[in-house]
Amino acid sequence: MKVYDTVNKEEVEVEGTKGLIELMRNGRQVDLYLKEKKSDEDGYLTWDVEHWSSIDVKRFIRCYSLEGKVLGESTGHNIYDLENEFKPEEAQKVELS
Repeated sequence: MKVYDTVNKEEVEVEGTKGLIELMRNGRQVDLYLKEKKSDEDGYLTWDVEHWSSIDVKRFIRCYSLEGKVLGESTGHNIYDLENEFKPEEAQKVELS
């Protein structure tokens, strides 16, 4: 999977979802630019970009943006949650920051 590294200003090849998780564990943030807006089941939160990063090797945090504005909400996830929640293959664009 090709992703753009905004720090080094270059496109890099990453070995799929597992490669992105490993980059997060090594201190990088993964930004998923979605193809369309998403909302939570209650309709409370709507977003179009997910910012994923690692707290430690088994815990991750997801922050949200909507139309260029960073939202104040975030969600915590364990490594097992990522199988259901972290979907870079569905993103329009993936960036490392």
